[in-house]
Amino acid sequence: MPDNNFILISNQRCGSTWFITSVGNCKMVETDYEVKWSKDLLLGKPSPYHFFLKEDKIENIFKKLSSINNNNKKYGTKFVFDFYKPFPVNNYKKFYNKFEKHKIVHISRDYIDILKSKLIGKVTHFLDSNNIENKRLIDNTILDKQEEYKKTFESSKISNQQINFQAASSYLLNLFINDVLALSLKNRNKFMNIKYEEIKTKMFEISNFLKVPLNELNENFFEKPTIKKNKVRYKNNFENFEELKKININLKDKMELLKTNEFKFEKIISYDLSTKKININI
Repeated sequence: MPDNNFILISNQRCGSTWFITSVGNCKMVETDYEVKWSKDLLLGKPSPYHFFLKEDKIENIFKKLSSINNNNKKYGTKFVFDFYKPFPVNNYKKFYNKFEKHKIVHISRDYIDILKSKLIGKVTHFLDSNNIENKRLIDNTILDKQEEYKKTFESSKISNQQINFQAASSYLLNLFINDVLALSLKNRNKFMNIKYEEIKTKMFEISNFLKVPLNELNENFFEKPTIKKNKVRYKNNFENFEELKKININLKDKMELLKTNEFKFEKIISYDLSTKKININI
């Protein structure tokens, strides 16, 4: 794969659509599609821009993109983990082997913020019609769902639904495992980790890593983005919120340790067949 091409990997609600469309609006960059692992992990129907990796190859996305506009551009796509269904334990190694000698941007985000955005805010994307890339499947699909997103957004602002502690803590663990899977790829790929909360302050590093001009990135992320940022602050509507925060801090500390150390995924996350439980060894 040419060194120019890149893959963004993240959990849901980490700004992946904002990121990939903003980079894709830069000159000499073409981005599209959202890579998922398999249709089995989806709750609903696949979107037109979905691409399933389990039985395919990342390189085939870049072939699709280059066939649309083959003029020496950089090509990029994103892999987003599913939220409600955990990544299959018996597919960890297969996932790892899908990525080798790629350029990867991994975006991580505070896990409770992800829960609030996903479980309380739900999934909504609002477009700036002046900055839509008409030939991009992601833009056109989101454009078709603007009315649906508006209704969801208005409903989420007045929702007082309290999130069950057991469910929330289980989701935290799944989010952490997904991030460990993503981080494990740094051993065999060109790799950059960015915290969602620090994207604006890391534009220089992003520019150097992707080899995209800094002025173009700043313009397309912050002045003319396709995706409008959601600035709503959702309430902490969780059972046992203080306990949930302790779990969140513990997982974040483990993640920071892994970012600065070499590790093998199977040494960190293991599955006990007798108890049918996942063990975190860190």
